[in-house]
Amino acid sequence: MRGAALLLIPPALFAQAPTPSPAERLADTALAFAKVEAEKLGGAHTFKVAQPPRVPALRKGVLTFEAVSLSKREPLGRFFVILAVKLDGDRVGMVRVDLEGQWTGTVLRAKGDLTRKTELSADQVEASSFTGVPPEGALLQVPEGRRLMRSVVSGKIITRADLEAIPVIQNGDHVRLTGSKEGLTITVDTTARSQGGLGDRVRLEAPGARRPVSAIVTGPGEAKLQ
Repeated sequence: MRGAALLLIPPALFAQAPTPSPAERLADTALAFAKVEAEKLGGAHTFKVAQPPRVPALRKGVLTFEAVSLSKREPLGRFFVILAVKLDGDRVGMVRVDLEGQWTGTVLRAKGDLTRKTELSADQVEASSFTGVPPEGALLQVPEGRRLMRSVVSGKIITRADLEAIPVIQNGDHVRLTGSKEGLTITVDTTARSQGGLGDRVRLEAPGARRPVSAIVTGPGEAKLQ
């Protein structure tokens, strides 16, 4: 009875899934690489093949693909993945696969019109869901110590390019410079020869020094050698 029952099952149910073609495997390798690289940047990315890839004509053998690099740091919009083509384990060429990427996440938009030199704060922006290709440098959170370097209109997505550091050191200010090496910390009184905000790099002049040094601003009147 058991054997008779098996005979009633359509043969198609026993058929194995078709083996992916080299072009499909090439596209799958590129998509997997793009997803891994996107995970390092945060947010949710989706990708699709922009155009079917072409596999070079080669002699018979075991064909494999190894992703090498992306054409963009941020895989958004149109970009491509560079892959090495290997035959029986030996690299025999390079190929590219064109992809399109979208990002889904939350960006910050201005709640109202904001004027130049406005110090950005959480009550001046609102979180907004976004899917697509956001403007380069779109803010995901409000940075500290930044102000608008230009006026923006209500609803605009705020980007890093819209901001500048609020200066906490002005040209001519006295600055305490700190440097550390091998467990030894040294502080020197210097004079600023440029202005900067938190995290900015400024030029400082120390008494007796032949040339100014560059340091990172850590607070009002304070900087640290990198």
